[in-house]
Amino acid sequence: MKKKAFLYILIACFMLCALSGCRQSGAKIAFFLYDENDTFIAEMMEHIIANMPSGVTFEVRDAGNSQSVQNRQIVELIDEGFDLFVINAVDRLASGSIVAKCEKNGIPVIFFNREPLEDALIGRNAFYVGAAADSLGKKQAEIVAALFGDSFAGSRYDKNSDGAVQLVILKGEQGHQDAEKRTDNCIGRLRELGFGVDVLAIEVADWNRRNGYEAMRHLYGQYGDSIELVFSNNDDMALGAIDYLLDADVFSLNRTVYEQPFVIASVDGTMVGLEAIKKNLLYGTVNNDSVEQAGAIFTLADYIISGKSFDNFPFPIINGHYIYIDGDTITLENLGDHIINWSKYN
Repeated sequence: MKKKAFLYILIACFMLCALSGCRQSGAKIAFFLYDENDTFIAEMMEHIIANMPSGVTFEVRDAGNSQSVQNRQIVELIDEGFDLFVINAVDRLASGSIVAKCEKNGIPVIFFNREPLEDALIGRNAFYVGAAADSLGKKQAEIVAALFGDSFAGSRYDKNSDGAVQLVILKGEQGHQDAEKRTDNCIGRLRELGFGVDVLAIEVADWNRRNGYEAMRHLYGQYGDSIELVFSNNDDMALGAIDYLLDADVFSLNRTVYEQPFVIASVDGTMVGLEAIKKNLLYGTVNNDSVEQAGAIFTLADYIISGKSFDNFPFPIINGHYIYIDGDTITLENLGDHIINWSKYN
């Protein structure tokens, strides 16, 4: 059995056991999602729901990417006897007021995926579980740095022979912390590794596959064959870009990933993203490890609801409130370790 598959089995077992203390007390947990149409969020909730202990009552509310809707949903459930709110906030700037409302009603909060402002957590019964956004951006750069090798200049990827990487970026949201950090760190890390970088354009596509298609159509129409590298803040936008490139006959299903006109690297490690790697369309992605993040949420929920001491908590907690889960880089070379049918381990 491959090492990664074995790790996933261990995490699955851990998740199933994590809320054993809550099982006896009939815990009630409410999950609030920013947008269930986001592939990463949908996959993460599948992991959570598939492994929810039978003694736990839960509800899931989707805000459809509207903070006002999410605020209303939280207010509606705040008097319904829930022991814990697990929140994927639409707008991280709203996190402080959300925690204040919950605090007044004695409801602890776990935020995930979208990191709240620090003052929303510190000194309160509130936590964050997710990836470190700067690490995801850096690893994204390291994926292509390994491909380009010691010298980009003179390689087949240096189309105009100027020695610098002509780069376009598909950005999740303007001003969104994860989008800003992933963007800044993928550029910065590539430069740290000794590559000249010429950022041709940064296009906001709101984490969305359809918007990624339109953004790539605009970018390719403007820059065409001068594009040498595409960084995308998530798999969905990268897949939208690939959809356009296939429709425009720029990319082909009959080429290896090394023969495509340029390289695309993204973040998340969703199943559809892995499938694009398998088809030689996406060069690589960084695993925003939804399986282990889900395991951390379950474990944290058990400790909070059961009132356990955090002295032996199995995940590192930064500043008493932050649990950061690191992720692997994924390319064709290690793809087989990551394509796991989760249902086998339920």
